[in-house]
Amino acid sequence: MTTAAGAVAAYGGVIALVLPRAGAHLVELAPGAGAGLALVLAALVTDGRGLGVALWLGGATYVAFLVAAHSGIDGAAPLVAVLLLLCGELATWSLDERSRMRTDAGLIWRRGGAVGLLALGGLMLATLSVVLGAAPSAHGLVFTFLGAIAAIAAAGTGILLARR
Repeated sequence: MTTAAGAVAAYGGVIALVLPRAGAHLVELAPGAGAGLALVLAALVTDGRGLGVALWLGGATYVAFLVAAHSGIDGAAPLVAVLLLLCGELATWSLDERSRMRTDAGLIWRRGGAVGLLALGGLMLATLSVVLGAAPSAHGLVFTFLGAIAAIAAAGTGILLARR
């Protein structure tokens, strides 16, 4: 599978997690999901313009699903976050592959490993945030503190990686 196909598959995974569970709200959520997918495809065909908007639409569609059709904490949230992360990383990698420079096979393996570790780390932090956020407040200050640390760590990791 190419990196471009992986990016499309990751975005498709977000759509597959949202739309089948949307119920009566499918008609309202489908246009945003479809527009986001179209923008991912357009970004892969062109020079990457629209990729950020596509990822935003994927996240916005998921948030709209949570507001409209879901109550409580959704256990799929960490997976949605990681799929959007992978979509962005793989799409960017696909755009980078267009350069005429030959790259060392070792570099490709290292980059793939880094993307895999990034996804795994993001999934772990997001899952920890959701689990600690779902813990009843009766568990006291320790769980509240751990939840705050997990949320800050997840946000800080995203900011750190965005700067790179």
